[in-house]
Formats: sequence, C-alpha cells, structure tokens
Amino acid sequence: MTPLLSPNTQAILLLTAPLIVGRGKTTPDLLSPGEYKRLARHLRETQRQPADLLSPDATTDLLPAPQSGIDADRLQRLLGRGFLLSQAIEHWQARAIWVVSRADADYPTRVKMRLREDAPAILYGCGDISLLETGGLAIVGSRHVDDAVIGDTMAIGRLAARAGRTVVSGGARGIDQAAMRGALEAGGNVSGVLADSLEKTAMNREHRGLLIDGQLVLISPYDPSAGFNVGNAMQRNKLIYALADAALVMSSDLNKGGTWAGAKEQLDKLRLVPIYVHLTRGTSEGLNVLHDKGAMAWPNPQDTESFGDVFDRAVSPTPTMTPSRPPLEGDDGSIPDTPSATVLTGQREPQAKQEPSRPISALTGNQTVTKQIDDVPKAAKELGDIHSGGHQLTAMKYNPADALFGSVREVMRQLLRAQEPMKESEVAAALEVSLAQTKVWLQRLVAEGVVENPKRPAGYILKQSRLFE
Repeated sequence: MTPLLSPNTQAILLLTAPLIVGRGKTTPDLLSPGEYKRLARHLRETQRQPADLLSPDATTDLLPAPQSGIDADRLQRLLGRGFLLSQAIEHWQARAIWVVSRADADYPTRVKMRLREDAPAILYGCGDISLLETGGLAIVGSRHVDDAVIGDTMAIGRLAARAGRTVVSGGARGIDQAAMRGALEAGGNVSGVLADSLEKTAMNREHRGLLIDGQLVLISPYDPSAGFNVGNAMQRNKLIYALADAALVMSSDLNKGGTWAGAKEQLDKLRLVPIYVHLTRGTSEGLNVLHDKGAMAWPNPQDTESFGDVFDRAVSPTPTMTPSRPPLEGDDGSIPDTPSATVLTGQREPQAKQEPSRPISALTGNQTVTKQIDDVPKAAKELGDIHSGGHQLTAMKYNPADALFGSVREVMRQLLRAQEPMKESEVAAALEVSLAQTKVWLQRLVAEGVVENPKRPAGYILKQSRLFE
C-alpha cells in the first residue's frame, strides 16, 4: 500500500477518525457515520469532494443545512488536526498498517457495491488487500462453545483451504479463531475482520509471517489502537458477510449476542449472502430459529467437490433486487451515484423445511414463464414448446440457454432501472460474474432494445420507454 494517502482519504480521516497515537490526547467531536453520510450526500449534490474541504478558500456552501448538526467551527477543528494525522500515518506505516477510504480504487469492491453508503468510510488493514476480493466462506459463531464444535469448525476451515476458498471471520475467541486457524494451518487464505485491536493483532509474532506471505489479511473499520466495544463488534458483522460468497453459522444463542444479531440482520433485512446453519451437533435453539427464518442446513461436505457445491447451491436465478442510489465516493475521487442490488442468494423461504425446488424459465416474448420444479427433464417436457402469441402459447422447442437468459433479462431490467447509466464493470461487480460474460449479456440486451448505451455519459441504462413496465 502506498504511503501517500489521497487528499480525499486524508479529509475523511480528519473528519471521522480518532487518530489514536498515544495517551492523554483528547479526541474532538468526530462526525458519526450518519453525519458523514449526510455530508457526503451534500458534497455529491454540490458536485464537490471531501478534499475540497481542505482548501484554504473553502466556503460555507460546502456545508449541509444547519439542521444537520454539522457546523463550520466543528469542521474547522476536525480539519485542523493535520499534524496529528501526520503522526498517526507515521505510526501506522511503522507497523505496516495501510488505510483506504471509499474514495480509493483499492477499497474492496464487494463492500462498496453491497453496503453502499453504509460501507465504512475508512478501512484500516495489514496484509494483502487483494484477498478481500476473493470472496469465500464466512464462518461465525459464539465465543463459548464445546470442543466438539471447535473441532468441526477447524475441519471446515481446513476443507475450505483445500478447496481454494478463502475463510472470512471476525478473529474473536471461539468459533472465529478456530475457523481461521484451521484454514491457515492447511495453507489456505483468511480475511479477518476485527472489531478492535488491529495494531496489537497485526504485531503478534504468530501472524507476522502469514501477513507478509500474503496468506492472511486483517482489516478493521475502527482505529488500529481502539479497544473492544460491543457496538463496534455488532456493526462490523455486516462487513464479514459483505466480503463473503456464503456464510455458515456454527453456533448461536437465541435472541442475544453478536452472532445472533448479525445472522438475523442478514436473513430479515440485508440478505447479502446465503446463510447456512450447522445443525449436525444436536439441537440448538438459536440455530433452529435461524433455520426457520430461512437459513439452509449445512450439508456437511466431506471433499472439495461437494464443498464447491455449497457455493453453487447458494445462487438463485430469481434474486430480489433493491435498486437505490445513495451517494458514495467514487474510485476516482468523485462522488457519483451507482445503483446497488442485493446479492443473489439461495435463502429458503421462512418456515420452509426442505430445500427449494429449482426454477426453470421459458421465454414468451417480452415475458418469462417460470415454474418451480424438482425434476429438470420432466419439467422441460411439461413446459415443452412455449412461444408468445398474444395470450396464446404455441409450439417452440425449449432452449435451456434462452431460459437462462430470460432470468438474466429480468435481473438486468431491475438493476438498470435507475436513472443514471452503469458501466460494464459496475454491472459485472453487482452480479458477481466475469466482465466478458457481462459484455455478452449487455450486447444482447442492446440488440433486443431492452437497454441502451448512450455515449455521454458512457454506460448502460434501461430504455426510457420500458422504465414503468
């Protein structure tokens, strides 16, 4: 990581970070995440950047409305901490700790696309930042569990390593550390998302070699010297899920604790990734209730091939899309609006006691007919030959490729429904598919007249005539 921080990152640090470099220093009234979110939105609306606040001739028009609670004197006090910031940067560099903000290209794409304006404004880390883009399996659970569950957790971590999948966890005692230890001892990669003490953990002799070798990356949205805080531990949970492709809850109390709160938030609200629960060690009231809420039973894979199936089963071709356009600093330092979409998940419907049947779709003109099936060949025969003829269906041979693209078309229509064009790379990141595949799909949609690619600004958008279909 470059030792030079971008002007935007410097400004965000001055506004939001405590800059802990020693004892006895008082921390001014930092902007809360909500306040910084409002400031970022205001800067976007006025076509400004956080770095503009550092300008000597910065004017009050850079500030949001007075009722936001962010006044000029407060900002001036925060932005006047330049010397303290330089000390903090020197302190971090001496410990190989890097810093990225949402305005940086190195900021994890998964976090930015999934959490949008709720993504932490600043991330501190140590180790290979590229590991944060590899996805993998998030493994979470309670701090206090019996040895049998610890053994199961380490075994799953080892299997993930053999399968070439990164393990994502929180670094806490119990399940988190067992999952990370199992993966690391088997030569796998680990992304650790810490709620406190990043500096102390990164300086641990046990971790230094792993960090240097690129096998381990540790990150935290909180100052590297910050101590434990229950609220911080709760808030970082969504970051663990946002970095993964699927998640496994090994243990959980009922209606209490960070594991329960994080998993419930995913199932009830965020739905960033599919959630599995480990039900193979007898009854657990917390895990059973999460299962009733829609989490899938962990299939207990025993080899790398079946472990890979866990991720394949986790993807549904009929996602719930939630288009929105919250403000967010861009990779180039600007503050554009880009749409977000809930990641495709394979969550069961709440209370369902069996795995969902697979949907199969067939094209009918501008519509897609979808049928839930358990037997693909039988369903293909039943759907048989489908074609649109007004309200009449006439014979046409079922084509699996067209059926797949029917689902893709509907997903794309929802994703591109917003008012500003999306770049190919943004669409690929939102759908978590390759750029090459994204280009093929977009070109086909352009040919069909579903989307268009205006020259200025560059990007794809749903044709205006179709916005309210």
